[in-house]
Order: sequence, then structure tokens, then C-alpha cells
Amino acid sequence: MGLSTLLETLTDLVVIVGGDGRVREMSSSAAAFLGDRVGTTPHLHELSGVVEPGCLSDLASPVSQALTRTAAWRGTVWLIDVAGAVAPYTVTARLDPAGGVVIVARDTVDARARGAAERESRSKDEFVARLGHELRTPLNAMLGFAQLLELEPLTPDLHEDVERIITGGRHMQALIDDVLDLARLRAGRGDINKGPVNVLDIVQGVVELVEPLAERRGIRRVIQPARPLIADADRRRLWQVLLNLIGNALKYGREGGSVRVGIVPVTGSRIRIEVEDDGFGLSPSALSRLFRPFERLGAEDTGVEGSGLGLALSQALVTAMGGVLTVASRPGVGSVFAVVLDAVDVRYDHADEDPQEAPGERQLEPGGLRVVHISGDPGLRELVTDTLASALGADTISVPRGALAVEAIRRARPSLVLLDGDLPDVTAADLLPRLAADPVAGTVPALVLAAEADPDEWTRLRRAGARQILGMPLDVTTLIAATSQLTAP
Repeated sequence: MGLSTLLETLTDLVVIVGGDGRVREMSSSAAAFLGDRVGTTPHLHELSGVVEPGCLSDLASPVSQALTRTAAWRGTVWLIDVAGAVAPYTVTARLDPAGGVVIVARDTVDARARGAAERESRSKDEFVARLGHELRTPLNAMLGFAQLLELEPLTPDLHEDVERIITGGRHMQALIDDVLDLARLRAGRGDINKGPVNVLDIVQGVVELVEPLAERRGIRRVIQPARPLIADADRRRLWQVLLNLIGNALKYGREGGSVRVGIVPVTGSRIRIEVEDDGFGLSPSALSRLFRPFERLGAEDTGVEGSGLGLALSQALVTAMGGVLTVASRPGVGSVFAVVLDAVDVRYDHADEDPQEAPGERQLEPGGLRVVHISGDPGLRELVTDTLASALGADTISVPRGALAVEAIRRARPSLVLLDGDLPDVTAADLLPRLAADPVAGTVPALVLAAEADPDEWTRLRRAGARQILGMPLDVTTLIAATSQLTAP
């Protein structure tokens, strides 16, 4: 595909300026945006006419300094369209080695619409949360007085009526708790405390808890494979999610059938927990509504109890733990729900150690290389692991968060620590001093993968303790060379 053809297909405003300041090429969307406000071969300074004047004066110095320092600049610019309307655009300017510059402007209308939708959703969640709190007070009073009545010498009929009040009140109390929990999670205020969690322990505990329901429906449970894989998760919340998924499989699965719970490692140092049933399955239209709050997909007509909040809450909990909840289903065949979470140093957990070895230590082949990679990006973790294994025979331990780094390094005793510049919970510049202060981690050289080629940031990283820094996107040849250099005896 030629450059002209490519520019015709782009929706972004793209302008390519030559070393003499003249525009060489532009996308069709840029030409339409500029209209007749510039000539057929405009100069760079003519483009400033479409920038809102107040914005233009504020940009001149920062853009010039950034291009001089790093050959690139990115920021928000208010542009004027042919109708005179002013709107914010995300603009990137990058110097060309030949002396020209490439300018790309992207309309933020989609981002603004998404932001408005998110604000509206938050408003709804806050309203529901306030409503839930208001309902709790009279409900607690109702339950309290009903329990006092239960202690009175009542006739059997009256005693049965009081029990109905208490049962209904407790059901409503659980419903309000779920609504408030979902509202907090959607507002980013959920109570999530992540750490290393043995997934098999939780699965076995949940299966044991729902055993009576399984026996009543004659459903067989299968857990496979039985491996003590370790997830980076909130133990209480993961229990809550799996209790809902396994409970649903037993409630809606085929009577006399089976439910399978699979626990398997997947690429990118992640763990996949599958809950599979052989029930009636779901249609595509039902799947599209599955995670909506209070959506029961017709189950309210089957006599099976439920509020329609379980899956919506489970999805919010998994997302808050940094994971993904997915579903695949076929009518008449069954459904598979899957929770994918980050793994934590699974090969060095005590449950997986050789009893003849010291805790947290595993013997390598003579001359073997061990690397701890701290990254929140599963794809990058997989790329680094495969690259170092194939090129250097390295054994890479992937760690998804900075909070787990020191313990992983103490256990693994690696030759090198590789960490991303931006982690889910901390920056490399803040994590490096913590590593340096540890008696074990402080002796291991650290290599940082930095997303931006910013000299000031790279200087900060070196002062914080980085032995070497590589820019992103990652060049695997450079990574191999840097790893070899830093781990050379």
C-alpha cells in the first residue's frame, strides 16, 4: 500500500511537512478539515491559522523545547474547523530524520462521549448507593423487632408469619449489600486487598460448601488439574466470585449432569479458572445481556432463586482485581465461565517446592540464568519470557505488581531484575529505591523498560538505581544484548 493510499484511509488529521517547511502530504481528512483556509502547497506556519489563538500562544515554547529535547511532542490542542467550531484534539508532532515533521491530530469526541457516559453511570451508581443506605435503617429496625417477636410465646401460625418476615428481610438485606458493593466497585471505591492466593484451596473450599446443592441435583463435580497455582487476587473476593459461578452452574446445570472446574496456567503468566456445566446453554441475545444488573434471562419463571446481581457483581470484582471474566455458551450444550487473573511466582510457592530444597530456592542447571520480570502487561511478560528462554536459556519469573517484587527476588535469587517503567501500583522510579534498600534485591542489577524516550526521566531512573534503560516498544535484540551484558560474570 502506497503512502497516498494509506493517507486516504485514515480518519486522523495527518500532515507531513518537509525540511523546507512546506507540506508534502496530508490525509484526505486533514484536507477536508483545512478546506480553502490554506493554499495547495501550504507552509507550516499557515497551519497555525486553524489553532485557537489563546491555545497557540501557550503551546509555542513547550512544543519547541520538546522537539529539541526528544524530537517528539504530544498534547491537547484546540482546533477550529471550517464552520468555526472549536474542539480539543490530541496532537502528536514528531521530527523526521530528514529534517521535516509529521503531525497527527485525533478528534477527542469519542473520548468526550465516553467520559460523559461514564459520569452518567457514576451518577446512577451513587444514587443507588444513597438509596441503599437509606433503606438499611428501616430494614434493620424491621428485622430487629421481628426477631424480638420471635422470642414471644406466639401461636404456630403467627410464629410462621414472623419467620417469613425475617427470611424476606434477610434476603432484602443481602440484596442491598450486593447493590452497595456493585456501586462502590463501579465508582472505583471497592474494598480490594490483593496478594498471593492459592487458587486450588479456594476452589476446593467452595466445592465443599456447595456439596449439599450438588447432591440434591445429582450433579458430579470434577476439579482439574489439581495444581496449587498462585494468583494475584483478593482471597475473600475470589471466593465470592467462584461461589457465585459454581453455584450458578449447579443451579442452572442439567440435573444428573456434571460441573467441571479447571485451573490452568495460560500465556503471559496468568491463571485461567474455568467453570463448565452441561446445562441448557445461552443464546447470543441472552449472552449480550448476561452481565447487566438484575437481568435474570427468564430464570425468574423457573423457580430458581436469585436477584440477577451475582454475575454483574462478579464481573466488577474480577475487573477490580485486574482480571477478566468471560463466558462462552451454546444452546443445548452448556456454558463455560472463565476468570483470568495474574499469576504470582508460581514456581516458587512453598506448595510447589522440592522438600529437599531450601524454601523459595530451586536449583538451576550449572550456568543457568534466572531473571525476575516485573510487569503488568501479560503480552510483554510472555514476549520477554520467550525471548530470554530461546536466546539465553533463561528462566524468567514474572511478577504482575511492584508490591510483590521484593519477595519474588528474595525467593528467586535472580541474576537480573527487569521492570517496566509504569506498573499497575507503582512507578519504576519509586520501586527502585525499595529494591536497593533490601539486602537481597539491592545486590541484583536492575534493567528498566521505559515507554518514553525522555532524557529527564531516564536520568531520574538511573539516579534511582537502574543499571540500564531500554526504550519501548521493545527491541528483542537490544534486550538480549543488555541482559547478556548485565549478567556477564
